[in-house]
Amino acid sequence: MKKILMMSAAAVAVFSVSCSKVEDMSKEQEISFAVASYVPQTKAESIRTVDGIESFSCKAFMHANGAAVGTDYFGASGVTIQYNSSTATWAPANHPYYWPKHPDSYINFVSWYDNGTGPTGTVTETAMAWTNRTIGPNDNIMFADEAWRFKSNDNAVYKKDGVTAGVPTLFHHALAKVKIQFNTSPLVDPNDSDVTFEVQLQTVQLQGVYTQGSMSLTNSDNGSLGQKAWTAANATYLWDTTGSTTNYDLVTSNTALTDSFTTVFPTAATQTSFAGITAQTVLPQAVTTGMKLVITYAVTIKYKAGTANEETILAEHDIPATVQLNTLTNSSSVAITQWLPNKIYTYSITINPLTDQILIDPAIEADWATENVSATIE
Repeated sequence: MKKILMMSAAAVAVFSVSCSKVEDMSKEQEISFAVASYVPQTKAESIRTVDGIESFSCKAFMHANGAAVGTDYFGASGVTIQYNSSTATWAPANHPYYWPKHPDSYINFVSWYDNGTGPTGTVTETAMAWTNRTIGPNDNIMFADEAWRFKSNDNAVYKKDGVTAGVPTLFHHALAKVKIQFNTSPLVDPNDSDVTFEVQLQTVQLQGVYTQGSMSLTNSDNGSLGQKAWTAANATYLWDTTGSTTNYDLVTSNTALTDSFTTVFPTAATQTSFAGITAQTVLPQAVTTGMKLVITYAVTIKYKAGTANEETILAEHDIPATVQLNTLTNSSSVAITQWLPNKIYTYSITINPLTDQILIDPAIEADWATENVSATIE
């Protein structure tokens, strides 16, 4: 029977065991791929659904007749694997590739996705790296668990995008996502409905973010069929930060706030949707004390706004505020001190315009003191 070599990427590892089977070896066995993405909440999801990706890069290392050293079956640079919606298959975009027929031959598969410059240097069976890579606002970098010692398509795959068989290929996100949004509350004085508040962001700067880093991954052959995760030199963040930090000017002109949230990071110029959330790609890194939001804002307090008796009670501008990101906590009251790979962080910041009402506390220094004055007129 004709077999397609497919790579299937998903959130759980799929391992196959050897078994005896009878096949019609007179038919060529075409190589194709089945692909999915690692999502911690669901464990496996379509890479097309999560990332909107229709292709990725792959190298195949052929060990003909069980040779100890593999050769570049897909060429030294690898090939692009493309999804075909009419056949519900992932396959090399240039032309078909086929499984070897010799019973001792096998292929190892290394797959990755990078919408930017790609890995640095040569991708091998046991190593790939990104060196001094600058991360842009919409970058996406992923790598798949290596598929070792495959001889045929596996039908026990993740079965995303309609794929029924293929080499299991589980992708992991190598970057993080961050969203920062502001609102204001209350809009009306809770003690006097005639008093309303207007708040405007004047400037917002995000400081102390690393945008450049290096990632080094290694793998090794266990001597058996299956998938194996890569080991990163930096086990926590995958990346080691390089270069200096960057400051982002998120707001540079007056931006009116309401009780609904307004997104300022990513900025309007770079806003894209990722897994249904508007967020900006960032390098995974520690959230240090140098990472903060430096803000100026304006507050206007009005009495009977919108009526003939409207009066501006107070108008202030250039009010300074600093938000230290590593002091902010999540819904479980845990401080967020790390931006980790494959996670989206949303910071929701509320500006409270309420101040203390001015009251008068009158008094007099003392009671009337009595002074008795006497005089005699002769």
